[in-house]
Amino acid sequence: MISPEIKKILRELKPHSKTLIVVAITGIIMAACTARIAMMVKPLFDSLQNKDQNQLFESAIWVLCLSAIGGTARYFHLFLMNYVGEQVIQGLRHRMQIKFMNLSLSFHNNFQAGSGGLISRVLNDIMVIQGGLRMFADFFREPVLLISLLGYMFYLDWKLTASLFIVLPLILIFLRAISKTIKIHSIKGQEDLEKITSTIKESLDGVRVIQSFNLETEMSNRFKRQSTDFLHSRRKIHQLVEVAGPVTEFIATLMILAIITYMGLRISQGVATFGDFGAYVASLMGLSAPIKKLQESYVRIQETNVAAQRAYSLIDDTNEVPQGLSNQKFPTDWKTITYRNVSFAYGTAKILKNINLTINRGEMVAFVGSSGSGKSTIVNLLERFFDPSEGQILIDDIPIHEIDLKDLRAHVALVTQDVFLFSDTIERNIWAGNFSKASERVVAAAQSANAHDFISRTDQGYQNKVGDRGNLLSGGEKQRVSIARAIFKDAPILILDEATSALDSVSEVEVQKGLDQLMQGRTALVIAHRLSTISKSSKIVVMKAGEIVEIGTHQSLLSQNGEYHSLHALQRI
Repeated sequence: MISPEIKKILRELKPHSKTLIVVAITGIIMAACTARIAMMVKPLFDSLQNKDQNQLFESAIWVLCLSAIGGTARYFHLFLMNYVGEQVIQGLRHRMQIKFMNLSLSFHNNFQAGSGGLISRVLNDIMVIQGGLRMFADFFREPVLLISLLGYMFYLDWKLTASLFIVLPLILIFLRAISKTIKIHSIKGQEDLEKITSTIKESLDGVRVIQSFNLETEMSNRFKRQSTDFLHSRRKIHQLVEVAGPVTEFIATLMILAIITYMGLRISQGVATFGDFGAYVASLMGLSAPIKKLQESYVRIQETNVAAQRAYSLIDDTNEVPQGLSNQKFPTDWKTITYRNVSFAYGTAKILKNINLTINRGEMVAFVGSSGSGKSTIVNLLERFFDPSEGQILIDDIPIHEIDLKDLRAHVALVTQDVFLFSDTIERNIWAGNFSKASERVVAAAQSANAHDFISRTDQGYQNKVGDRGNLLSGGEKQRVSIARAIFKDAPILILDEATSALDSVSEVEVQKGLDQLMQGRTALVIAHRLSTISKSSKIVVMKAGEIVEIGTHQSLLSQNGEYHSLHALQRI
């Protein structure tokens, strides 16, 4: 019975149905030629026994022609099947990449194996599926060869052939037992490989921390432990796969010995010829290839099934932020952003509790509070990285989940403490703010972000590569490029998530100039640990344990001697 996952993989082949028809036809031709060559053994042997040179020459020509036709068919059969497999696999990888980018932050934050585990599924699991697709061609070719040879064997001696089927149920039972065990070890092996990939990624991403804390040995030992677990699973799989070969070959040897004895007696009695004997043995030997291929395919399909389950569990994951329910456009003349009775929870842990807040257009609203108080969650909800567990966020009177998701995000620009730059040029990173706009505006955006001078001093200016995650730039330089990207986007709503907290004083001054330019004429939601940077805010929202405890201006909050006053006093110490 075909599993649901294998059915899904077969559906992936549907767009390539025309090519697969060619694969099927060439596979059948290839199998027919191979079977016919085995059948030509009888006239070859009989011509030798009868010293008939004409028949010998004619049979040799037939074998040569069949070999040429079969070889040509084999080329197209395997080439087309392998290329279709590559197309399907790249399509799956592309869908998984799109899926990762659309899954909510809740999924990414809670995925146990992290980004390394996701990479493992894109590369390793998909590679296993690719191996399974290569065997798909076997199911066109090998049954035809198997049936043809078996039919010819029945034609030569039906009693002898029928007696061989006594061992067939034993082989099938043996293969079924092996396949079940392989499936168990395949699941464990893919999970172990996922852990290995995650460790490799952490070793690359965290190399500075690893070297600083002398963690090389710890990471090496972790990799060794995971490799040992993985090798244990693979050892079991290889043992099971390879044990099938000797067992079936031993059975085949017994069968051949029995056939030689039987046919020898028949020849001595004058009932059969050497041609019958040669043709029967050639056909039986020819059966080993399709049986072995089908046996290997049956065993390998278990690994493919496991890999497909893991791949489709992500592709079919429903943990996406849904598109706008009615796909309304973002209102052009909006006046307010309103949080109405908003709560949010990770599982059973409530991060936000009954938030009520109104932000007027053009205001600079700052969020302060200790770590874990819910500041970042409030702004993340505005871009719908998550959706509230309870309550609504509205632009004027329109709930944001009614607004087209891409249009909503097009009206919000984000600048974070942990700057992410693509491994590309400075120009492309700024232009990424909105690729639909002309790139000529990049320089103006960089000038507004106070970034043009340092960019001009680089070797290739705006065409200078920034390296992986922008590692060729300093922290302040990366931050100014991200500000230029936000300026280039020119969105009316701006989110600054601790945009200067990781910078030194000199860099902070330079970056703050860019931020001041960026905030002009925009509605800004600012998260900051340094209270001195938000003293000019229209209003300051003080958070504690997921709740709003105070709202006011800098001076009014200081005069209340409450939570904000305490935070301010701590920073003055």
